Amino acid sequence: MFCHASREGKTGVRAWWHFGKSSRSCIHTEFNWWTLCFGAAVSVDDEGWNFHLAIPPLSVWLIFDNCGLWQPKEKHIFTWDNNREVWLPAQRECAVSIHDWTLRFVLWGRSMEWRTSDPWWVRGMSVDLRRLVLGRQHCEVETLKDGIAVVIPMPEGVYRGVAKIERRTWTRPRWFSFSRVSTTIDCPKGIPFAGKGENPWDCGDDGLFGWGAEGESIEHAIAHGIESVLVSRRRYGHASAEAVQKALA
Repeated sequence: MFCHASREGKTGVRAWWHFGKSSRSCIHTEFNWWTLCFGAAVSVDDEGWNFHLAIPPLSVWLIFDNCGLWQPKEKHIFTWDNNREVWLPAQRECAVSIHDWTLRFVLWGRSMEWRTSDPWWVRGMSVDLRRLVLGRQHCEVETLKDGIAVVIPMPEGVYRGVAKIERRTWTRPRWFSFSRVSTTIDCPKGIPFAGKGENPWDCGDDGLFGWGAEGESIEHAIAHGIESVLVSRRRYGHASAEAVQKALA
């Protein structure tokens, strides 16, 4: 058997205790002494049981992997193998938590899976505490200016777009309202740059066709778009000359 530990930044520490044949069995614990989450959870996965308790500012995890504990199983049918039936470990969780002003409760839910055919205590349920106490939120959009022709200067030329200024106001029956003004710019032909190249569909030319910025300054919104394109070009490269010529035409 052997133990090891590590620091998780300035607010946490993790430790492992390995034992048993080939040291496959492991008890893992983690402490975080600066969390804003609240809740408790018990879950089981392919390797073992996980316990979590969070009471701000402390959060604690205790995990038992390959410790020989009982695990729930569910039947799977392999249609590709003459409908052979196999019982595999089921990933389940029982949890109650509060995050983002939402109370979530699940009695015996499926981890990383959701089925409409399951009963409510398997699917879980959530309650929006802000909506419950303050009432449902409504958003009204008011167009202040629309159809403003703008030009976006880039090193290779000038692109054309259309700007719109809007005010959004959020209200609740039992709370104060607040507003936000934003400017959006639509560039129909786009400002081209090279694709990320991470997948077959983004190995060619890409471009920025629309964006927004907070406030009612059109100049600020234009500068925000220019900065975004220049950052993309620095990361992924320039678009082809054909794409640039088509966008500038």
